[in-house]
Amino acid sequence: MLFAFAAVQPSHAQTTPPPAPEKVVGNKVYTYVEQMPQVPGGGGNRAIVAAIQSRVIYPPEALKRALQGQVFVSFTVGEDGAVRDAKIVKGLGGGCDETVLDAVRQLPAFTPGRQAGKPVAVNFTVPVTFTITGVSSKQRN
Repeated sequence: MLFAFAAVQPSHAQTTPPPAPEKVVGNKVYTYVEQMPQVPGGGGNRAIVAAIQSRVIYPPEALKRALQGQVFVSFTVGEDGAVRDAKIVKGLGGGCDETVLDAVRQLPAFTPGRQAGKPVAVNFTVPVTFTITGVSSKQRN
């Protein structure tokens, strides 16, 4: 049995033009800023998704149950680049939720996002897709 997982990056990453610059406000957590946070080495949202995916292990319980689908995880990259406040927005069960949280918590420090030249906290929500390949629908029932 082969398995694979993939993630879809947020659609706004390629289609929505950046909003007009906004002033930095105290402890505000942004969803989009002039300069988005980057994992070491850069690469934008694709690199963030790849960094999470590289740390995800398909849980044995999910494989046993042939569980497939998406887990949506939300986390904040702080002004210091540290990842914090990881939580599941929409879960799948079978250990998938926990393995995604573990993967996010293992992410290295980011280059922080910037707004008006100042480092700011930025929130991400990322879908992580669990797909088992090589299993027919008859084998899943």
